[in-house]
Amino acid sequence: MPRVSDLDEFLHADSVQDGEVVTIIAKPTLISEEESVFGKAYFEIPITTANGEAKTWTPNKTTLKKLSAKFGDETDAWIGKKVKISKAKMNVRGEMKQVIFGEPSE
Repeated sequence: MPRVSDLDEFLHADSVQDGEVVTIIAKPTLISEEESVFGKAYFEIPITTANGEAKTWTPNKTTLKKLSAKFGDETDAWIGKKVKISKAKMNVRGEMKQVIFGEPSE
């Protein structure tokens, strides 16, 4: 049966389980400050979830620091690497939301 969430290309907290391992499947893309709707630069990382769904993940800075510490600063080397997801409730722009954090699982 089709699900509306299947149309969403981005990874959200409700589309993964706490502790789930995702795989980086392609080179991360840097979205510049000028291109960003948020007014700041960020990365988009193509991943597959544990059930094989392809999604685009925009990890936070805490996650990027952990990934670069383990996988290296050059993001081209991240392809094929596995990342363990954890979820937490945080205040995001004045509203409590589930957010995703990641850390290397290898």
